[in-house]
Amino acid sequence: APAKPPAAAPPDIAKGNVVSGTPLNTGEKTWQAEILIARSGPDSMNHSGNVRTICFRGPSRTTEEQAWADAKDLEVAAPDGPAAVRKAAMVLQRTKKGPA
Repeated sequence: APAKPPAAAPPDIAKGNVVSGTPLNTGEKTWQAEILIARSGPDSMNHSGNVRTICFRGPSRTTEEQAWADAKDLEVAAPDGPAAVRKAAMVLQRTKKGPA
C-alpha cells in the first residue's frame, strides 16, 4: 500500500476573511465574509490526518466594510464551536443589511 501523504498545515481556522462575491445583476461588485471552523467529534480528522473544516459564509454585501463586520461577528462565535457559527451565519443571512 502506498504511504500516506504527510498531514497538510491547517488553514486559518477560526479566522474571518472576506472574499469576492457574485456580482449583482447591475454588475455591482459584492463581498462575502467566510470563516473556516474545525469539525469536532469523530469526524474531526480525515484518513490522512488532516483537520476537517467547515466553511461558513455570510450574505453577499455591497460594501467590503459590511462584509468585514460580518467576518468579525463570525469570529466572535467561533470559540463556541460549529453550531454557534452556523447560528451566527443564519442570523446574518436573515438580517441582510442594505447600503449604510
